Amino acid sequence: MEGINHYNTLINELLANGIEPFVTLFHWDLPNALEEEYMGFLSSKIVDDFLNYADICFWEFGDRVKNWVTINEPNIFTTLGYVQGQGAPGRGGENEDCDPQTEPYIVAYNILNCHATAYRRYYEDYKDTQKGKVGITLNCGYFQPYRGDSYKNDVQAVTYAYDFTIGWFLEPLTRGTWPNNMEKIVATPTIDHPNGRLLPKFSTNQSKKLIDSYDFLGVNYYTAYFTQYQDPSDAIPLGYSTDCHYTVSGQDPSGNYIGEPSYQGSWIYLCPQQLTELLIYIRRTYNVTKDMIITENGSSDKNETGKTYEQVRDDEYRIKYVKEHLKAIRLARENNINVMGYFIWSFMDSFEWDSGYTNRFGMIYVDFMKDLQRYPKKSAIWFKKFLGEDKIIPVKRSITDREDGHNFEKNSKKAGKPIEASQKMKKAKT
Repeated sequence: MEGINHYNTLINELLANGIEPFVTLFHWDLPNALEEEYMGFLSSKIVDDFLNYADICFWEFGDRVKNWVTINEPNIFTTLGYVQGQGAPGRGGENEDCDPQTEPYIVAYNILNCHATAYRRYYEDYKDTQKGKVGITLNCGYFQPYRGDSYKNDVQAVTYAYDFTIGWFLEPLTRGTWPNNMEKIVATPTIDHPNGRLLPKFSTNQSKKLIDSYDFLGVNYYTAYFTQYQDPSDAIPLGYSTDCHYTVSGQDPSGNYIGEPSYQGSWIYLCPQQLTELLIYIRRTYNVTKDMIITENGSSDKNETGKTYEQVRDDEYRIKYVKEHLKAIRLARENNINVMGYFIWSFMDSFEWDSGYTNRFGMIYVDFMKDLQRYPKKSAIWFKKFLGEDKIIPVKRSITDREDGHNFEKNSKKAGKPIEASQKMKKAKT
């Protein structure tokens, strides 16, 4: 009950402050007990447990939460956790106790079935009374040929890149099957699988549940890449890394950046025009006519100690990045792409997975060395004004209009006491 109490308090506090909750059910934080019991997403048992979890969330919070994301970035979760071994549960990479030739595809299969069953449960049991929406968030960069459109191998690599990232999950959601290129490549014989491999097959009922199992499509977009064909080699581990047949770079053969980098050595380049092209590509290739929401978009700063507050708050690149991507979204809408929302990553500096605290994506600066004190960067001031052109938006801590970096509003408010989760009837279950 403590978890339910916590989120009830959080949701109520958001609503009390005019903030609409937009809830993600799974952002890579699987309970370790399920990993130990049946190896988590490698087992089809995860589908029933995920459904029960989603059902509890819909039941307890659905009277106030009207937008749900089932899974965030399943491609990244799968490749980091089961190909590269850099994310939980640490399979793949140098871990010999795994099979990167089959496991990523099994995980993707189970993730998709988790999503579909949760979506159908909401549609059947909650939609009529709660009037909410359920979607999924997929990440994707924009891919363009490394040596230009005249190099057929690189053009083909672009197709592979989409098939092995967003298409890996969007094809099943729109057609009920895997991408054709993925099926053909996986069927190619390898040393360990002389007869080739077979992707997990969706049953007729599973395909039926999958197709159109989203009310909106979340798209996480950060940057674009030059994309080059990659032949299999002994230096590339067998499995997904070999199957995908592409590699990416932020620079072309002449060393030109695809866009302005957020800082020297960053993986993020300023490529707003490519966001428009990506949204058009998604609409055209996968026939996505439902609403799309940019669920993540942002730029990073390098965490450099020893800087003054005046220095760390000066994030003009981030302001330019957000402005240009908002223009790109407007252009996409003018091209009849139903983009209905936009989220910046992120509200404040945070722990960035395997990058830890070395990258700062926040509009709010967090001093990790001094009791996590928080200070708005210039982008926070700009975004606040942008959102509040037609209304006054109160803030609890912000630089004053003089923006002198020293005077702050101190309208801090103590968190209310936790409320007890009640068993009130949010919807009569049959």
